[in-house]
Amino acid sequence: MSFKNTLPAAFPKAVPVIFGADDTFFIPLSVCMQSLVENSSAENNYDIVVLANKFRPEFVALLDKIAEGRPNVSIRVYDVAPFLARWDMSKLKTGHRLTSAAYYRLFIPELMQDYHKALYIDGDTVLLEDIAHLYEVEIGACYAGVVRDYNIIRDMSASFKAHVQGLLGMADTTQYFNSGVLLLNLDAIRRDFPLEFLMEQAELKGAKHHDQDVLNSLFYGNVRFLPPRWNCMWLDEKLYASVEGGREALEAPALVHYTGGGKPWLRGGAIRAAAKHYWKYALRCPYADEIVRAYRESCLHSIAELPTLRRRQLWYQFLASILWGRKRRHYTAKAADVKLAVEDVKQLKSEEAGTLPWQD
Repeated sequence: MSFKNTLPAAFPKAVPVIFGADDTFFIPLSVCMQSLVENSSAENNYDIVVLANKFRPEFVALLDKIAEGRPNVSIRVYDVAPFLARWDMSKLKTGHRLTSAAYYRLFIPELMQDYHKALYIDGDTVLLEDIAHLYEVEIGACYAGVVRDYNIIRDMSASFKAHVQGLLGMADTTQYFNSGVLLLNLDAIRRDFPLEFLMEQAELKGAKHHDQDVLNSLFYGNVRFLPPRWNCMWLDEKLYASVEGGREALEAPALVHYTGGGKPWLRGGAIRAAAKHYWKYALRCPYADEIVRAYRESCLHSIAELPTLRRRQLWYQFLASILWGRKRRHYTAKAADVKLAVEDVKQLKSEEAGTLPWQD
């Protein structure tokens, strides 16, 4: 089979690490890359590829700076326009935190023909260990190495459980994984799931958690579950205390994933304990001053919006109190999200505006 859209490997042998991004996600992406490069080994080559569409040229130049002086690290931005020309991405489900860039990971098997396997990582993460250690994990004939989404599994509602078991065809809902860190068996995926099929499934099954639902449905029963230290969400003590491998994840995380709201580069998210890892690398980026300036602007905006957030929280709580069934659950969840945002901003307001909690 011939493939029109392929990207040759940057090195004869390398650790391929793929990201999907758009302009709005540049800051966290660059911080993640900083952490990846700092923790890389001179013994390996690293082929880092960002899948994007119409990425700003100045952003490409800034990413290149991260790899300066590292001849074993290649950072490339690939414009996915040839793929987008083949599908109407507007048919795919997106959300307020996820754009169509979330689906770019589905392009990886066709694009990276020179590799048998590859790593995909979400940009709202920070590496604390050499990513080559994860790449070297043997996953055999499995489609992917993954980490369970313990947050979703713990809080799974009856309606979402029905969705997972019904539409996604996953009888055992405890096998639901997070798609933010994937060790992909490209040979197996190319063999069994042509890109056309993947995109068709994205239209059919990406209704709730987008690309994550698609991959869970297709890979079900044929994944290797990795230790949670490779996808530890916010170092959440309550979440991981009772999870197998959870204590190791909390004490020696290899990758911290800032899922959900309250990101460490926005408003009070920087005050949370796990944010110290993000800011450690943010302050080492070649353009740290710009990152700090953007954060301080976000803080001031959030403090100004605190009254609006409080009103929104009360409104969602009111709706949750008068509605029933799915709508009650929907607004209860939204009220909880806004409550967390309010608490973050209140704590932020008590600090000196714009201060970085982890800055020396």
